[in-house]
Amino acid sequence: MAKYLADIKQSIKDILLTPLGSRVMLPEYGSRLFELIDRRVDDEFRADLACYVIEAVEKWEKRVKIDEVRLISLENHALKFKIVFESGGSMEVAYA
Repeated sequence: MAKYLADIKQSIKDILLTPLGSRVMLPEYGSRLFELIDRRVDDEFRADLACYVIEAVEKWEKRVKIDEVRLISLENHALKFKIVFESGGSMEVAYA
């Protein structure tokens, strides 16, 4: 079971850390997180973060459902957030 969860978490990190449009043969693969770079952290930023994470994971990783996305920090252009799954598990992602 631990290996299964590790595979899912690795898959989610790959999806989220791949900029949308960067794969020639699969241009829809990835996320829009790169659009958050250099934006002011406010309610709109938090809403877009949750939206971009949920839309990418729902499209490419069918084994999980997201309950919540929480911003942890944004320091030195490094974004850190937590994904909480409906199943009760969670994971942290760092995006730099």
